[in-house]
Amino acid sequence: MSLLIGCDNNDDNTNDNQSKNKITITTDQNSLNKRLDYTNAGVISIENNNATGKLASTSSSTTLPLVQIAEVNPPVDKNGRTLQASHVAVNGNYAYVSYTMRGDDYSGAIDVIDVSDPYKPKLVNSALIANTDITSLTYSNGNLIIGAAKDVDTDPLLISPSIVINMELSSGLLTDKYKINYLESRVTTDVAANATSYFAVTGNNGNLYKFNSSTKAVAGKTAVEDLRSVALTSDKVITLSGTKGVNVYNQSTLSLQKNFSISTDVSGAKRTMEIDGTKLLVSEGYNGLGVYDINTGSKLQSINIPTTGEDNVTNAVSVNEGYAFVANGALGLNVYQTGSQLNLLGTLDISGSSNYVKSSGNYIYVASGKGGLKIIKMEKPNNTFASCSQYGTYNQGKDLILNSNEIKSYAGSTAINSAIVNSGGVLTHCGSISIQNGLILNSGGTFNMRGSLAQGKYQQSNPTELIINSNAILQIEGSVVIWGDLRLNSGAKINFIENSSITIYGKVTKNSGVTITGSYTDTENKLK
Repeated sequence: MSLLIGCDNNDDNTNDNQSKNKITITTDQNSLNKRLDYTNAGVISIENNNATGKLASTSSSTTLPLVQIAEVNPPVDKNGRTLQASHVAVNGNYAYVSYTMRGDDYSGAIDVIDVSDPYKPKLVNSALIANTDITSLTYSNGNLIIGAAKDVDTDPLLISPSIVINMELSSGLLTDKYKINYLESRVTTDVAANATSYFAVTGNNGNLYKFNSSTKAVAGKTAVEDLRSVALTSDKVITLSGTKGVNVYNQSTLSLQKNFSISTDVSGAKRTMEIDGTKLLVSEGYNGLGVYDINTGSKLQSINIPTTGEDNVTNAVSVNEGYAFVANGALGLNVYQTGSQLNLLGTLDISGSSNYVKSSGNYIYVASGKGGLKIIKMEKPNNTFASCSQYGTYNQGKDLILNSNEIKSYAGSTAINSAIVNSGGVLTHCGSISIQNGLILNSGGTFNMRGSLAQGKYQQSNPTELIINSNAILQIEGSVVIWGDLRLNSGAKINFIENSSITIYGKVTKNSGVTITGSYTDTENKLK
């Protein structure tokens, strides 16, 4: 029996942020700021003892400097219940985060996070959506396409819980102007969009739906049970079913072009896919990650879950600029370098489970259920320095030690644990470098930093330090972020070149005879 696919509009914006479908939007910055947590902020490492392939020989250090800039604690609904992060969509400097209620009850929310300031994300907009789990979302032409499930007892138009919401945004922020389409399932599991259409998939007795972006009406539909995810190429729609594998459709007509099998998944679990050229990366739960050729359906690579366990499952995958990020539940987030094969760099040193991941631009967003959202920045240099072109990449292990009078120069992206430059030593680094723990310049040592440096951890009980001793000099051409403390001993020198910047989150100890020269921006006013 076919159920009615209905719709409902809410274009009345005169109800003081409280719509008839109980969407409550908060813009009060003071209350939103309280949900930002910097406890675990600072440089993070990739634990890579099990690195594979050609990367194994350099597993003691990596070429991916990473900084966790903040966590966003999940919202609490009107009944005092803590929600859990489920999905992330990104458009420009805005990240949109969805939330659901675990268990049989329905309650959801959406956050808007502004990352235009690289190290100071802002939670600028948040909406509580009563009686509705928000399972997925995507940005499309100034609108937010939202996959959801709504309690049928709270809406007389509902026959089954599955809905799609098309919400107007105002300068990127949430509004209470939207249209709801009522679908045929328990839940809308995923959504995707292009310039003219948007798509939704539903679970259990599932369907793939195509909507016209202008009219918001259903333009096509095809039945496939147990759908989990949908992804788009320029001309194809790809769906993932927990029981029927991967289907590839013509985007215009929804005619089936190809089907290929994958491992059967447990019922109802969240899974995602990611397209990387002609490859399709599929999260397969307890069976790990599968990599397939989109055109032939042949399996190119299998990456198994390393340790069995109830919560050790591959939930999601995201590809960005040569890296694949794989969310493995209680096992955390694995990072791979892409290529003909995925090569493991290691596991991110972050707390909590990894239930969903999205990487876009310079950022990685990790949803940790009731642990909220982690925002991680990939450190990339803004400038290319011609005079550094002859320098090689760093290959000296996770703890860099320059002996007295030793001279070393490196270029590119470097992530290490610690660094010491001894008397008369000269270290030059062009590009981006992260140092998770201490950086010490001993008497007469020099560190020429050209590009970006991120060092230390935020507010530790045993603070990380950047220490500059007598007649040692830190030359900065670019940006430096010190998450811990800075200690300038007597005679220490810092020289800034060409309008560079420094950000210090910890305390600064400045002894006698310290010299600071050059033109620079001190974002936290700590060097006074």
